[in-house]
Amino acid sequence: MPSSRRRKATPLPAVVPESPGIGAKIQSLLQEKPKETLAALVGLGGVVGSAVYGLGFVTLRAREALLGLSPGLTYPQQEWLVTGLDALGALFRRGLAVLAADHPVLQRSAWTLLVLLLAVVLAARARRPALLLGALILSTLLLVVGCGFYRTALAASSSPDEGPSRAFHCGTGLSANLADRAAFETCSWLVNDAPRNDARRSDLGGLLGWLLAACLATAVAGARAPVASRSLSRLRWALVGVNSILGLLLLYDLPRAHAFSTWGLRYPQVGIQEKCDPLLAQATLARACWAFDVSADAENKVVFLQGSGCPAGREGSFVRLSSAECMVTLSSPPRVIAHGPTP
Repeated sequence: MPSSRRRKATPLPAVVPESPGIGAKIQSLLQEKPKETLAALVGLGGVVGSAVYGLGFVTLRAREALLGLSPGLTYPQQEWLVTGLDALGALFRRGLAVLAADHPVLQRSAWTLLVLLLAVVLAARARRPALLLGALILSTLLLVVGCGFYRTALAASSSPDEGPSRAFHCGTGLSANLADRAAFETCSWLVNDAPRNDARRSDLGGLLGWLLAACLATAVAGARAPVASRSLSRLRWALVGVNSILGLLLLYDLPRAHAFSTWGLRYPQVGIQEKCDPLLAQATLARACWAFDVSADAENKVVFLQGSGCPAGREGSFVRLSSAECMVTLSSPPRVIAHGPTP
């Protein structure tokens, strides 16, 4: 018996066109507006190049500040570019290395940040506002605490008699306060001449890459979160603001982190030529005074003097030399600049 009812046709799911990638968009713009697009790309390249140059210059100045050397060294501009590129590339290299660090706190912190980053990305892809907001809140709280400890550890001074630039003191021993203990330990990585401490300084720099990546992922996920309620939307933007501020603070610390990890206080021990300074030459040849070349790749040269045999009370001071020809390398690998007479 024929039925008068007809089955409703099931509507086919709408096909959502895939959004073109960045390369396809640029190619399309080049075809439609070639001159304007090319000018914009050249301008963007100039801005990025200037930023890299600036980062290199600020990083070299951070190296001088870490030593306690007053700014004034001049560097060739290619050194600015090389240092800036190295500071950016080191975030990736050291970020991978810290996942296998021998220091348990550094290694666990890196893995925690990696898991946190993946959790935020997966929560954003799940498209569940409640789950995403929960992940954003948890991520922000952990990043606030983690960034605070990281900046305290990074602000460690090389001298126990002088506090670092951000009012945190290294101290003279372990304390019940976790921030003081972190600063004291990173101070020991500076002043103790050992390959393990060099590796830990490098791993501390790599941790900055994971902190920046987690802050960026949380801020982007929060900005794109589909929230309908006005109160939840305000919470979402507040979390985006907090993570953006944390990211800017970490970028501000990037030059010091790179100087801390790359150079620290390890510089080549040198001798002084007789023609440049006879008294210093006699003292360094007699091993009564140690001189360290702290100029890195600067065009003018500065040495740091240490030891009880330095003439005219120059122990623990910086001395400027007229040229690189005044110095002869004595040590390889570089020696550490410790505070107090070297045994």
